[in-house]
Amino acid sequence: MNQELISIIVPIYDIEDCLPRCIESLMAQTYENIEILLINDGSPDNSGAICEAYAQKDPRVKYFYKPNGGLSSARNFGLDQAQGEYICFVDGDDFMDKRMVEILYSEIRKHHVKLSACGFLVYHDGDELQEITFDPEKTEVFNTEEAINHLFTKEKYANYAWNKMYHRSLFRELRFPVGRKMEDLGTMYKLMGQCEAVSYNPVKLCNYYQRGTSILHNRDKKFYEDKFFLTHERYEYLKKKFPNMLRNELYMMVVIMDAYPHMDKGSQQEKLAEQLMKQFPTSHAKHFPPRYKKRYRYYRFSKALYRHIYKKKSDKE
Repeated sequence: MNQELISIIVPIYDIEDCLPRCIESLMAQTYENIEILLINDGSPDNSGAICEAYAQKDPRVKYFYKPNGGLSSARNFGLDQAQGEYICFVDGDDFMDKRMVEILYSEIRKHHVKLSACGFLVYHDGDELQEITFDPEKTEVFNTEEAINHLFTKEKYANYAWNKMYHRSLFRELRFPVGRKMEDLGTMYKLMGQCEAVSYNPVKLCNYYQRGTSILHNRDKKFYEDKFFLTHERYEYLKKKFPNMLRNELYMMVVIMDAYPHMDKGSQQEKLAEQLMKQFPTSHAKHFPPRYKKRYRYYRFSKALYRHIYKKKSDKE
């Protein structure tokens, strides 16, 4: 089998302590016909010098500098530079099993899909890594609707960009939303919407490093604004394409309940949220987890009381 070139795009910002581990995990890939695109997004630390040193060691490592524009901007820059037939994304603080590229590519070829996904391990400092075992018999192939349905949970591959491989044609007219947090939420369904089928194997090829400074650990007002905006955009897209997708409606309701206490009173976003909540059948509430059933009762009883109670509470509680 001829090995097609695969581009691995690595956005980098203020992660000098984690970066060598990430780059070395990519240089060690058993699938060797790769280009590793290190995109320095205006990082203020020593990340640039680290990238340059690795680029001198391995001709497959290509280093780029750009002014800071955020994660989406760095990924989009990488897409513009990529020469590979297939694309992977790796966040610079994460690291990958040495067989990640090999397995994801073999799954794409075997199942004739444009997107393959794998499992991941949530990694903390000090965790012990175990040898992974890939069982091809555990691969599932989903049609478009099934694949998108699995984006609503973390039971399989979730919305993350970094535990998947993509045919470059999926990005022909698509880029990540610049200036928005939760960029994967606003992109993954559009990628899968172009696929007739998606493959998934639960083998944990990606090590997702948990840092206290990550976006998901720092939920400010913009986080909730962006999450609501991108979720609503996805909701409207999927409602037209798959009008009977219950998870789409449930997820929209949950995001509204999370974001509502952080919205400005009288804002267009608040008005839209209230309008959307009115149109959902109250019977949907029976499908909520217990804590959201409680929150939904409070919301329906008094929006002002709901805002007061949940303004300072985390939706992770």
